[in-house]
Amino acid sequence: MHRIKILVLIFGFGSLASFGQIEKHKKLYKEAFNEQLSMLKGEKEIDFKRAVFITENAFHKDSLDYQNFNNEITEIGNKLKNLIKQKGLEKYKTAGNWAIFTFMTDSISINNFKPYTYDFDDFMGEKDWTKMFTTKLMKTKNGNCHSLPYFYKILSQEMGTKASLTLAPNHIYIKHIDEKGQWTNVELTNGGFPRDQWIIKQMAISVEAIKNEIYMKPLTEKESIALTMFDLASAYEFQFGTDKFYLSIIDTALTYFPKCVPLLMCKANYYAQTGTIEQKKRNPNIEILKEMYDKQELVYIQINDLGHKDMPLEIYEQWVQSVENEKQKRNLIKKQ
Repeated sequence: MHRIKILVLIFGFGSLASFGQIEKHKKLYKEAFNEQLSMLKGEKEIDFKRAVFITENAFHKDSLDYQNFNNEITEIGNKLKNLIKQKGLEKYKTAGNWAIFTFMTDSISINNFKPYTYDFDDFMGEKDWTKMFTTKLMKTKNGNCHSLPYFYKILSQEMGTKASLTLAPNHIYIKHIDEKGQWTNVELTNGGFPRDQWIIKQMAISVEAIKNEIYMKPLTEKESIALTMFDLASAYEFQFGTDKFYLSIIDTALTYFPKCVPLLMCKANYYAQTGTIEQKKRNPNIEILKEMYDKQELVYIQINDLGHKDMPLEIYEQWVQSVENEKQKRNLIKKQ
């Protein structure tokens, strides 16, 4: 009898400890959210590098070291500044952009002759969400259309160079002003500078989407921070699923970036999952089911009205492979 009581106590304490660890982990997400929100409110200086780090650190249960992360970025920044001086390019306003692009895409001594490449394995992070992380990219030099442009923007911030994140369906790339004062596109998946027309055709972007500026528009600094909130919500969902805190992240980010399709899709996803959970109950509440369905439909209507068209993942994967093939062709021509 005493043995049974002891076992019950042990298992009881085990459950409490597990619950405590989960709550401690969730607290990291809440702290990251509050810090990002402070940036959006103007209570703290906007710092994209910091906003990215605290998201990834929350996922990793506070096991990352910000000082080490910061030091590595500073070290790379100093190398890039020296590269500009060595090449005598200080007078050019795009010298920083050139240095970052060269560092990330070319085989040079300051990257140990190993450029940053596209990771084709689980590139959407469906099995391993760390595939989306800048810290993973910095460690392995393999990334995707999320971590590569994020890293570029972080380095541009370090060097005081202008660079903007830009959205396309299932995709992020970089825009910056060239020497003639015109916007130029930087595609880091294949190290190229595609024209707008090519992006529109390859990504099947609608006229309405361009008119409503949901795609191909350089994001503001606040919109970029709101996008890191999307990352925070996505990481949270990967580990804990959707709940009211998840929805609060999405709703807050949408306040500062109301036309962000990825955020709107997350909101629709919340209503869909909440409805599914209710439907699986022994006696589901019909009113809740109807409410979740109606709210989900309203978000989908909003997304459609903005001009978004779905790009199936298999089509996107084919596009990624095509740009990689194009890159290999260019490299072959260079060697000839």
